[in-house]
Amino acid sequence: MSYDFRLFTRQVDEDPLVTAQCDPEEFAATPLDPQREALKRKVADALISFDPDLAVFSFDYDKIAERENISVDFAHLQHRHLELNGSEEDRSGIQITLYDDEAAVTVPYWHEGEGAADVFRRIWSYLEIISCETGYLIYDQQTDQVLDLSDGFDQALGCYEDAIRQMNATMRGSDIEKRPWWKFW
Repeated sequence: MSYDFRLFTRQVDEDPLVTAQCDPEEFAATPLDPQREALKRKVADALISFDPDLAVFSFDYDKIAERENISVDFAHLQHRHLELNGSEEDRSGIQITLYDDEAAVTVPYWHEGEGAADVFRRIWSYLEIISCETGYLIYDQQTDQVLDLSDGFDQALGCYEDAIRQMNATMRGSDIEKRPWWKFW
């Protein structure tokens, strides 16, 4: 489970919230567009320049092709998004995915207190960079709102912290805590 932000292009004559709520097509196998590829690379470079711990994940296209029973060339075409993750030492779990016409930023529900606030400050910087480079709007799926980065931070962080509290309360009330740790594997 993760807290998810979707960055998307404003559609003419459509309420941005309506656009944001539509399910995106993640892995379209459309022809390569050099401008879109260059924009993804430009955004990735800006993010890495801001946070050198980020790196673009390298896909194993041979394994993807085998698993999905497709050609390696089609795997390259279908899985051309860029995925940025932190280093092994980072431990934030933040993942940034850059698609042809939108992006996503996700963070797992495992940060609490000041650690959560620190992670959300980083995410806010990432969102600002992506939005500045692309012109994308930002949708917070949990609050069901198109964000204004100048004032949405506290609400998003509060929503994240509420979810953590609910998960912790659920875990405390379940049989999970009564089981020895070795029974989980």
